[in-house]
Amino acid sequence: MDLQRKLARLAARAPAAPPPPEPVPDVPVAPAPSPAEASVFDALRVQLQRRRGRLARASVGADVALFHDAAPWPFAPTESEHGTLHRSRTRLDPAAKHGAVPVQRALAARGEALATLGLDAALAGVDVARALFLDTETTGLSGGTGTLAFLVGVAYFEDDELVVEQLFVHDPDAEAALLSRVAALVAGASALITFNGKSFDLPLLRSRFVLARVEPPALPPHLDLLHVARRIYGARVERCSLTTLERDVLRFERLDDVAGEDIPERYRRYLREGDRAGVVPVVRHNLWDLVALAALTGELAARVARAPSEGRFEADDHVGMARTSLRAGDHAGAIAHAADALSHGQGDASRAAHLIAARAHHKTGDALGRSGRLLAALALAPHDPAIHLELARCYERDLDDAHRALEHAHQAHGAEPPSALAKRVQRLTRRCQQGVQLRLPGF
Repeated sequence: MDLQRKLARLAARAPAAPPPPEPVPDVPVAPAPSPAEASVFDALRVQLQRRRGRLARASVGADVALFHDAAPWPFAPTESEHGTLHRSRTRLDPAAKHGAVPVQRALAARGEALATLGLDAALAGVDVARALFLDTETTGLSGGTGTLAFLVGVAYFEDDELVVEQLFVHDPDAEAALLSRVAALVAGASALITFNGKSFDLPLLRSRFVLARVEPPALPPHLDLLHVARRIYGARVERCSLTTLERDVLRFERLDDVAGEDIPERYRRYLREGDRAGVVPVVRHNLWDLVALAALTGELAARVARAPSEGRFEADDHVGMARTSLRAGDHAGAIAHAADALSHGQGDASRAAHLIAARAHHKTGDALGRSGRLLAALALAPHDPAIHLELARCYERDLDDAHRALEHAHQAHGAEPPSALAKRVQRLTRRCQQGVQLRLPGF
């Protein structure tokens, strides 16, 4: 094979040369914004920053530095007779709001309103200016002697300003100093206001007092807002947690909040590694809880008094307030709140409001008012046997009208045991046969 044929064969085996790259189009570079555009961009950036932090600033004022994870360590050590106490104090501006509700409104709460809310006459003489709001962060959510309250937050009014004091257990062996300070604050308070404190916070603290051999304080009257919230907002708010109430009642939504189930691990990591940055969000979470307690107290007390307030309050909430007032023995208040519910709602809320007002009229001995409310409720639910039964009782016992009582008794099947209903029908039938009629003056 000659040389030329070999070169031709080698050339055929060689890979084809890659095509030349396509030219890359020029990417236009945005021109620098003009001064006017730059001001617009700055304004937008400020608005976004405000949106992210608006709720925190609205709650606690601009002087609080606990609302970002890079905040400095808030606790300063002070010496006490029980050891070193690590404490932080935050003072809110008098004009501070939590969402839409002014925090200072709690000062206007009257003891009578708190007694109605808590269904506890012992709260009637409470001075809210001396009340203590309390919330704990713990190493577990189940309680028990193995659970430590490593952060106890309290809030109280001082010179018309809400002061949030937070106590931290930097070392489990130094718990006595925290408990001693808590005992002193509780002993000087006119009342305790908590959220689930009756079932969790106070039993936990009581066990810690015993284990640390610190004398527990005598407890003042206690208002647990969890039970209050369930009675008043339970029909509307799906889950009566404090954060849900903040959103659906106070119009406040937390941003970048730490989840409750993550809190114990953050403290354990602090003990293992000294991780302070992981604890700062817990401090912020606890502070939010305390401010929410104060704002919610003011909001609820204003609603009891039917005073203006900025929180969200709907027809079902008016029904809850009417029912609470009825249970507290405030019959005039129950009728007034039922009227508020009727002016704001319809359907089930209106029917419930009529029934609550009917019970309140019954308690005050107003038979005609009771029957009128029951008839109004019946117009909304014509086939409700429970309403027919109440009308039968009302006409028989209060208005002495056996004929009308019998009419409603015949439609009350299922509202009481069959044997009791049968006796009622027989009794009313005999009375009708005997000619017993309603006799009213002027008729």
